[in-house]
Amino acid sequence: MKKVLVAGSTGYIGRYVVQEFKNRGYWVRALVRDAEKSGKPGPHLEPAIAGLADEIVVAEATKPLTLAGVFEGIEIVFSSLGMTRPDFVHSSFDVDYHANLNLLREAEKAKVRKFVYISVFNAQNMMEIENIQAHEKFVDELRASGLEYAVVRPTGYFSDMAQFLNMARSGFMFSLGEGDRKSNPIHGADLAKVCVDAAEGDKTSIDAGGPEILTYREVAEMAADVVKKSPLTISVPVWLADGITAVTGFINRDIHDIALFASTVSKNDTVAPQYGTRKLREFFEQMAGKEN
Repeated sequence: MKKVLVAGSTGYIGRYVVQEFKNRGYWVRALVRDAEKSGKPGPHLEPAIAGLADEIVVAEATKPLTLAGVFEGIEIVFSSLGMTRPDFVHSSFDVDYHANLNLLREAEKAKVRKFVYISVFNAQNMMEIENIQAHEKFVDELRASGLEYAVVRPTGYFSDMAQFLNMARSGFMFSLGEGDRKSNPIHGADLAKVCVDAAEGDKTSIDAGGPEILTYREVAEMAADVVKKSPLTISVPVWLADGITAVTGFINRDIHDIALFASTVSKNDTVAPQYGTRKLREFFEQMAGKEN
């Protein structure tokens, strides 16, 4: 039986990846920072991993000494480890680059065969963002490692789209620009299939989006319809968003990265090859039912 280690296993994608590897007959070791999270479902209906993973190991990837022996017997490493929100302790480079580099070095020592990593779609067009720089600096290390590897580049997650439900419920829907840019975000379970296919295949870089191409305006209208509200839509001009983003750079670098990413995406279509079957409205309805 092939053995895989999943880092970032209590995150939105990591939980589904643990499930997908198990569905395909792998033995799975889940690397977690907080053991308590492994026993609970995720906030966006992701499965709890305690009943899925064969072994759960508590370690802190930013602290290399805690990783000693964690990769023993492992053939494949998957990592979706990354900073999803500012914690005011670690920087993007601490997590997205250095923590993943610690994983890679331990994988090399243990003679792991393959390393699969989640980066960002269209990263080459967003290199002014520190978070993207950290992702891609690690990708460079991965390419140079000599291990077999695959980099999966999703457009965005359904979990990210949940913010539209929250805005609709609040009565105020904020839109950057005209809201006419297009994207095809992907459900975690559909992306997990892409990731495990990448672990089993030969491609070294895979761009991935969901089956539906939607404008941000359409997503906002869908969210409002699902929660049966008519929020006041406030369009923030792109020039103003850019100004606000610039100001956040003096406050906190990681908040600035998030604002800059949102501003950049609002100016460009973000459409990747289409995978999966899950529709955004179904996800919204499930999330709305969870809150009721």
